[in-house]
Amino acid sequence: MCRATLILLALLAPAIACAEPAVVTFKTTVAGRQEERRALECRPKGDGPFPVVVFNHGSVVDGWGWPGATGRGYRLDRLCEALAGEGMVVFAPIREAAPRGRGFMAYEPVYREIVAGAVDHARTLPGVDPARVGLAGFSMGGLVTFLVSTDRADLRAVALLAPAAGRGLLQQSLPRARLINAPVLALVEASDMPAITQGVEGIGRALAEAGRDVRVVRYDRGGGHELFYDLGYWWDDLRSFLRRRLGLEGAQ
Repeated sequence: MCRATLILLALLAPAIACAEPAVVTFKTTVAGRQEERRALECRPKGDGPFPVVVFNHGSVVDGWGWPGATGRGYRLDRLCEALAGEGMVVFAPIREAAPRGRGFMAYEPVYREIVAGAVDHARTLPGVDPARVGLAGFSMGGLVTFLVSTDRADLRAVALLAPAAGRGLLQQSLPRARLINAPVLALVEASDMPAITQGVEGIGRALAEAGRDVRVVRYDRGGGHELFYDLGYWWDDLRSFLRRRLGLEGAQ
């Protein structure tokens, strides 16, 4: 796995270190009950302390499970490896205990508490600096990332990759953007669904109006929503943002 990632990223991140994903479990609260969920965890080489990024997957994993989503072209594992190669511990919670089935794309209110629990857990991992926490996500995971980031004051960076509209939930929640204290990066491809591109534009406006630190990148090179299924030209914007905001600028 790591060898394939190195080849894929040869031009984008030539100094990346191998950090193959481990499947781990963690406890979180789900609708008031303690439950267990799986997660992918990737670690840099060395002892740390390292910053930690909690990355929230798209709904393709909710529907197909993990690693089932790889059969649909979604490579959460490659992103996990790549971020770890940049010097970050990565914790990617799998929100559903079992796959919900083909075509499932719904937002569930419990996702918010599952991800909040994942952040709390990630801050306690061995070798992690709890003062350098990033939260990021794609599609449905991007929507959940936005919602959770409005609840917390312990984040150093928030990255939103084509966040889902959630049938209007994102638009309804935009007034809460003023509660986000961390710098925000929002990425979207111009050929994505209108609800997605409009949602990203709304996030940018809401944060700017609140005087928050936000950068919106709208690509125009094709790929639509599935651009973020795997590593590509967008990767450098994400890695640079997280390295800078999590205190890794200039690190070897």
